[in-house]
Amino acid sequence: MRLPCLLFIFLVAVDAGKVLVYSPSISRSHLISNGRIADALVDAGHDVVMFIPEYELLTDSVGTKKATVITLKGFSRKYEEEMKGFGVAMFSTTRLGFWERTMYEKSMTAMCDDLMANNGALKPLRDMKFDVAFSEQIDLCGVGVIRYLGIQNHLWVSTTPIMDAVSYNLGIPYPSSYVPSIEENDNGDKMNFWQRAFNLYMHIGSIIIHRYGTDGTTEVFRKYDPDFPNVRDIAANSSLCFVNSDEVLDLPRPTITKTIYVGGLGVPKIANPLDEKFSNIMSKGDKGVVVISLGSIVPFGDLPLPTKQGMLRAIGDMADYHFLIKISRGDENTRNLTRGLENLDLVEWLPQVDLLAHPRLKLFVMHGGINGLMETALQAVPTVVVPIFADQFRNGRMVEKRGIGKVLKKLDIGYESFKSAAETVLNTPSYKKNAIRIAEMMRNKPFTPEERLVKWTKFAINHGVLEELHVEGSRLNTIISESSDCNTRNGLVRNDPGGPTGGLEEMVAMVRLVRLLCFALLGTILSEP
Repeated sequence: MRLPCLLFIFLVAVDAGKVLVYSPSISRSHLISNGRIADALVDAGHDVVMFIPEYELLTDSVGTKKATVITLKGFSRKYEEEMKGFGVAMFSTTRLGFWERTMYEKSMTAMCDDLMANNGALKPLRDMKFDVAFSEQIDLCGVGVIRYLGIQNHLWVSTTPIMDAVSYNLGIPYPSSYVPSIEENDNGDKMNFWQRAFNLYMHIGSIIIHRYGTDGTTEVFRKYDPDFPNVRDIAANSSLCFVNSDEVLDLPRPTITKTIYVGGLGVPKIANPLDEKFSNIMSKGDKGVVVISLGSIVPFGDLPLPTKQGMLRAIGDMADYHFLIKISRGDENTRNLTRGLENLDLVEWLPQVDLLAHPRLKLFVMHGGINGLMETALQAVPTVVVPIFADQFRNGRMVEKRGIGKVLKKLDIGYESFKSAAETVLNTPSYKKNAIRIAEMMRNKPFTPEERLVKWTKFAINHGVLEELHVEGSRLNTIISESSDCNTRNGLVRNDPGGPTGGLEEMVAMVRLVRLLCFALLGTILSEP
């Protein structure tokens, strides 16, 4: 009996891999996403280390409950300084402009520079000899750190639906006519002419900003190795890309073999029972409860005063429902504003997944972050999405396409608009019906997110860098990838300028070539040190 047990232990040990998850503390939601990856792999028997460079000050919650955690604290405060006042600023503009996004990239490069100035702290990680390493798309410093540690087998994570930079580097087809650019873009997949023009503009801008940021990050690593490859090239050769989205909920788009959807990973299948405090709250309201949570980066208290006053007035008029609002610690202004509202409770923390599973929760008002959307969709809760920045605009349009909620623009929030949006979703049965269908489909797919993550990670560990899955398009420049040179030549040779359509086709081909040349030129200019 002892020999079979020892043999089983040996086989498990051989099958397990050493895995690094690189996860800077950019925000709590990013730590949660990466922590769920780490925990799922620990459950599968792998030896997992989650390395957390401290960007925002770390709390006791680091995302993972099961992996070994190594932190690098206090090496820089530049990111924290950059983010001061961010929430308030988000309600003074429709979206972040290219300049603000470029400055963000610059701050990320500065953080990477400060991190590598402490590269001695990375030696213990190098000595661990990891088989594979994960990093996310928002900061390619992680890609560079992983290569600096000598790890060749990189697994990329898109913590949102497939980012423009991810599709650009991996060679994923991007038909801008129906695939909306991810960041700061309030478009769905059905666009008129001007929306398609804006979508293309946003996509090109995103790639130029990405090239600027990644070239700066590459120069950080070339201080220590002059021959260090561009971090974009490292990312392009990732064995796999795990996407934090779900095909059923997401807007359909072309993908490639190495893109693996794992949206909903780590979301508990069975909710925990609520404690006495939250059980009492959920028992209030004749018709049920509405929860409002706008995330940790832009809390409720950062809303402009007239916006909060309008929302609170609407809440008071919807007396059949009880409202629960998550606020930040020390938000006395909101507490003072809500005095006298009998159908409202304020909390500084809430068990979101457990509340979403409660049968008396009728509506979730949220910012459209992808983690929260996955949790909401899996529990079949209709939603009102108030997009604030980044991918949240596009995520809101995804919710509307699936018929499980409505979008309320952040600068339009007031008494009438908030009351109308909330009552429309609450009083229209189709939202709940659609939410139930989406939840059932997400839960009953042939393979769970955990199975996909674990099996593909094991495959990468067993077979090394998966060059066989590499798309040749990622190695082509934009003009060749689009075959614009061929299209233009064909237009010039075959079309008769005097014919009914020849001149138009020639002009369209030429404009397309000029557009791509300008794109390539701008990218080259901005990427120069």
